[in-house]
Amino acid sequence: MIIISTRDDSFPEVFTRILRRNISPDSSVEDRVRKIIIDIRERKDEALLEYTKKFDGWNPQSPEDLIMTKKEIAEAEKYISKEDKKAIEIAAKRIEKYHKTTFPGNIIYRERGAKIERIVIPLESVGIYCPGGKAGYPSTVLMTAIPAIVAGVKNIYLATPAVQGKINPYTVFTANVLGIDKIFKIGGAQAIAALAFGTKIVPPVDKIAGPGNIYVATAKRLVQGACGIDIIAGPSELVAICDGSVYPLIPAIDIIAQAEHDERAMCVVVCHIEPYLNQVKNMIYFLMKIMPRRDIIEEAFRSQSALIVTRNLEESIEIVNRIAPEHVGVLTKNPIEVARKIKNAGTIFVGKNSPPAIGDYIAGPSHVLPTGGTARFASGLSVDDFVKRTNIIFFTKRRMIEISEHAVRLAKMEGLFGHAFSIEKRYMTSIKSLDYVLNMYENETKNQKGSKR
Repeated sequence: MIIISTRDDSFPEVFTRILRRNISPDSSVEDRVRKIIIDIRERKDEALLEYTKKFDGWNPQSPEDLIMTKKEIAEAEKYISKEDKKAIEIAAKRIEKYHKTTFPGNIIYRERGAKIERIVIPLESVGIYCPGGKAGYPSTVLMTAIPAIVAGVKNIYLATPAVQGKINPYTVFTANVLGIDKIFKIGGAQAIAALAFGTKIVPPVDKIAGPGNIYVATAKRLVQGACGIDIIAGPSELVAICDGSVYPLIPAIDIIAQAEHDERAMCVVVCHIEPYLNQVKNMIYFLMKIMPRRDIIEEAFRSQSALIVTRNLEESIEIVNRIAPEHVGVLTKNPIEVARKIKNAGTIFVGKNSPPAIGDYIAGPSHVLPTGGTARFASGLSVDDFVKRTNIIFFTKRRMIEISEHAVRLAKMEGLFGHAFSIEKRYMTSIKSLDYVLNMYENETKNQKGSKR
């Protein structure tokens, strides 16, 4: 893991690599995923069975084998201790409580003679994707399904890979606690395609949410339009901004925690005091030796990670905003003040008692967050992602007449005389017939034949 200064000649090259971390998949990945999607769309369950056998290492005999039974769910719960069950249940309650406070309400705008109501409508069905290849991720089920539940989504389905036909029991128990309708033992691009287009056993959904590997992310991008998707999340990211006031073990262990997610995780510490960054680096290498996932951590530190020496705290803040990372840890003397200057981040963790890892499990907001610099324009998963909004517009005749002149002028500016007529006809009570109106417009339209919006 290198230490580099913003004053160094090589800094622009290193920083550009960090900024460009969200690289689109190569064409070979996209081609393979596209073929899977087309195959699932055309052959449905038959193709789903074949891909499950090929990629997940087990051989379901019928489409119904891909649906987890009540007996299997009950069997999975036997492997979970009371203490672990309690932890999942408490996390679920905290997360639900937080999201209920963020529920978007209806809005009514009134003026004399007019009423416009914006109403919030939950989606009908949602597919939750939970990774399951390297490990089980019950936290992903919590963080993805609970906002949908709070939003009022009627039908929620979970798709997760079943290694040798088995799903991680913690994932199963969490889904059951949340009352998820069905658990499908399918993963990868084929699961995304099945949820998007539907098969005999998998219903098509309005939206797909949840993280996954590059094949899952590519599939989500390709099916967008057939259904909605949340965000295309990439490898995990953390930037810790420091000023030397917090013991160096704290940023070091936060960085270690983030790196163990993925070999492609981005881990950065920014500080204007170089000796402090040297202490952080020494702590990182000491801790790394005792971590079970050491190989993953080492690879993450070799790829897109760095310790950046800045000129001052203000430049540190600027660096963070330019990176626009998934997580930001603020470890400074006045962390609240610094946090308010961070404009581009998925979630900001303020002070030494707010580790980013707490946000992965139990803090409240979803840990499904924008990565790859998309925090410049995107937000983390929330109740907002599982509702849609529509407007109900009502005008009295008098109020419509009062403002219609301006609407008619705008319509005529655009050459859309049908629009103008639809407004004028509401109050042109003296007009006897459509022919009269058409004649009235004839002079105005004769020089605008073929005009189009």
